[in-house]
Amino acid sequence: MKKHKKIVMACGDGTFNLGDEAISASFIENYNKIKDNSKIILFSSNPKKTYDMHKVKSIKMDLSIGGFIKGIIPTIKAFKNIDILVWGGGNLITDGPSLLFTPFHLLKIIIAKAMNKKVIIYAVGVGPLHKRFTKILVKYCLNKVDKISVRDEWSKKQLEEIGVKNKIYCTTDPAFILGSSNKNNISKILAKEGIDITEIKKKKEKLIGIAPRRVFHRKSGGLLPIKWRVQLGLINKKDKLRFLKFKKDLANAADEIIEKHNAKIVFIPMQSSSELKQDDHVLSKEIINMMKNKKRCKIIKSDKYKLQELKGIYGMMDLILSIRCHALILGSSMNVPVVSLAYSPKGKRFSKILGIEDYCLPVEEANNKNIFRLVNKALLNQNKIKKQLNKSIRIVKKAAEFNIELVNRMIK
Repeated sequence: MKKHKKIVMACGDGTFNLGDEAISASFIENYNKIKDNSKIILFSSNPKKTYDMHKVKSIKMDLSIGGFIKGIIPTIKAFKNIDILVWGGGNLITDGPSLLFTPFHLLKIIIAKAMNKKVIIYAVGVGPLHKRFTKILVKYCLNKVDKISVRDEWSKKQLEEIGVKNKIYCTTDPAFILGSSNKNNISKILAKEGIDITEIKKKKEKLIGIAPRRVFHRKSGGLLPIKWRVQLGLINKKDKLRFLKFKKDLANAADEIIEKHNAKIVFIPMQSSSELKQDDHVLSKEIINMMKNKKRCKIIKSDKYKLQELKGIYGMMDLILSIRCHALILGSSMNVPVVSLAYSPKGKRFSKILGIEDYCLPVEEANNKNIFRLVNKALLNQNKIKKQLNKSIRIVKKAAEFNIELVNRMIK
């Protein structure tokens, strides 16, 4: 009987950002295709919810100071018998949100290497990196690991610039190769959500998916994590007003899309974390309440579904208006045109990788006219965009598959 290979995957912060969960789901799904005797463990703030979502066990760790300290001992115990730590997925190497963000995640690498375990940096995004402290810590940790893959050339360049000497493989985001549920299953899910696909086709309506996110104050840096800054009322008033205007502009653009394109708007929340004060479900309601055409909007209960089902939901849209990076990734990999309102460099990077940078707009420039103009342009050029995506997705999927191959080489 073959011995089970034990893998710990550390992806994101375990608070159910569905972009991070899509990376975890993709790893579990694709690695099990080639190594069905492996045992994969995740980190989670809610192990029961993680088991329901991925059918794997997890190590309890959350973002509070107490939870972080309590989580160190279970981490050490779990690492005792593992074969490899797969660290990454997502934009884990950055001091944009907080100076403490990357050190919190790097601690897992420090513990693993202190215990002489294999570590792979798995398709991470890098940057921005502003602080000397962060650069020194990242350089030290990444020069100690066994293999490194990053999800774009810009990330590779930033690691090389701060002095990482280990070989860096440039791949792409693992969520590109996440499987998706079949259309019949997705049609049933959408019917439960009040979206009748047969009726929509009959009326020749467009389904426009929107993946919202709170922006501006969440990229302002500083020592304290966003969660604490929000709780302590330390958010810049100017940033709050900018975000309020952005919500109104998004609501006005959505109304115009509905009226000019006979559309229904489907809000697809990618994070519902009260812990991080980042609940896209609540935000979706706030935007709808600013709209005239409220009855032509729906909010999907995204966190109730498997990640493969979520990807299938994106695949049923005619177009996706994405603020969330993984909405862009999940949608484009289903050959759906995506307009990106980029709140950080990663949105622009992936649009460029996919060859659809003409449909990317920085959130700082996003007013109702610009948003509608870009969505209108994308709807008029749907076939052209799909043709481009069909070509570029084949390439990025091969790159994403190489992430799995790197882990497989290390585990043999």
